[in-house]
Amino acid sequence: MISGIQSSALAGRCGQGLVAVYFMAFPLVSLQAWDRSTVAYEGVYSAVIEPVMPEEKTHLIGRTPGGPMLRLSIKSSLSNAVNGAFLYAGITDFTGRGMEDFTQNADLRPGEEKFVEFKAKTLTDRPGFYDVRVLLFDHGRELAKKEFSFGYDVENLPVRGYRPNDFNQFWKATLDSLAEVALSPTVQKDTLLSSDMFDVLRVSFASLHNVRVHGWYTVPRWKPGPHAALAIYPGYSSGRVSPATALSREGYATLAIQVRGYGVDQESYPEDNRRYMTIGVESPETYVYREIICHCLRAIDFLTARPEVDPERIGAVGGSQGGGLSLLVAGLDRRLRMAAANVPFLTDFPRSMTMTGNPYRELVRYIESRPESRERVMHTLSYFDVLNLAEKITAPAIISIGLFDRTCPAPAIYGLYLKLASSDKRVEIYPYLDHHEVNKEFGPVQSRWIKNHLPSVVSRNRFRTN
Repeated sequence: MISGIQSSALAGRCGQGLVAVYFMAFPLVSLQAWDRSTVAYEGVYSAVIEPVMPEEKTHLIGRTPGGPMLRLSIKSSLSNAVNGAFLYAGITDFTGRGMEDFTQNADLRPGEEKFVEFKAKTLTDRPGFYDVRVLLFDHGRELAKKEFSFGYDVENLPVRGYRPNDFNQFWKATLDSLAEVALSPTVQKDTLLSSDMFDVLRVSFASLHNVRVHGWYTVPRWKPGPHAALAIYPGYSSGRVSPATALSREGYATLAIQVRGYGVDQESYPEDNRRYMTIGVESPETYVYREIICHCLRAIDFLTARPEVDPERIGAVGGSQGGGLSLLVAGLDRRLRMAAANVPFLTDFPRSMTMTGNPYRELVRYIESRPESRERVMHTLSYFDVLNLAEKITAPAIISIGLFDRTCPAPAIYGLYLKLASSDKRVEIYPYLDHHEVNKEFGPVQSRWIKNHLPSVVSRNRFRTN
């Protein structure tokens, strides 16, 4: 039998119709990880449960003696009273490991709002991000459910880098090899996609191993150059790449590239290239991301070589894989003046591989099927982890986190944020958004931030593309 420890109750009444409730706290031995596809689901219930957070926008809780105090609001829409409703709350970390759970019987009255709180003592010295599942039952009938996440004492989140001793030498040798390849750009205007506002051009250039990289290049026509420019990097397994004409309407030259060596119009990749996470992964010299990162660096070479681009005003933008690539380029190329990374991938591989599905899961499956490769694989990944370049990222940077995101989990991204060397860095946290939902909210924030850090300044000289 597991004995219960009563948590502290709310002091006194919280106001008219508000009732304070005690929780019983139980340490959890184990609890299966959630099916994250159901996290945001809320059925039709007879009551509503909501967390009451000190920071509602971020769900971050600062360090407090004895662990965080979590508070819940329960609003009943029942037409009749319920005596002895059973309330359960369970806390897990982002790997699905149970940390602590709480139970309580509560009486509910029509239209009544209760506040309950519980002290998560097991988290006292455990800074990190956690999930909470709350269930309310009346004799087996589910009255309410709520699932939410929060961060506790995250400024002290343990972050363990794992840079190999020859990290700098590896990247110097790689960049030297890239510099030996002539850029050999090709540029062809697409008259159907161009307008009076902007030119749209199909471009290509040579990268590491003489791979041809293809992309869309857009240039404003409605304002004189030289223009600020943005390199736009794609998400994992992206197929078709589209020209970023909306940004050229805002006054930016843009280069959106396809990083896997295909044309910009290709809808999808062959099967082996949709899952390219493990290609060449047992050696840093052969790993697929060595080429991909070089392709992204080459995009900066292309932009700086264009006469209509201001080489002092170039930034990088991307989401997921593209966000990770933007930060990696910022760490390897000082020409970059800013980086905007929406839910960045390629971040803290050891931590992320314990928390997520694909594409990190591809690496886990690879190691599981080849146990003898584990040390080689993890050694290779260390060269391509944004975390290991964080101390070299000094350009202004903005990143986003969705607390329901298990593709690019919050602990990995926030740890990266803490390690960024930039004195001008910003993180936006969205408590209830998943990986593919964050951009809708983050996009406008990112747009305003880019305009402030890389303004589209009109100069006197006018440049036109051929």
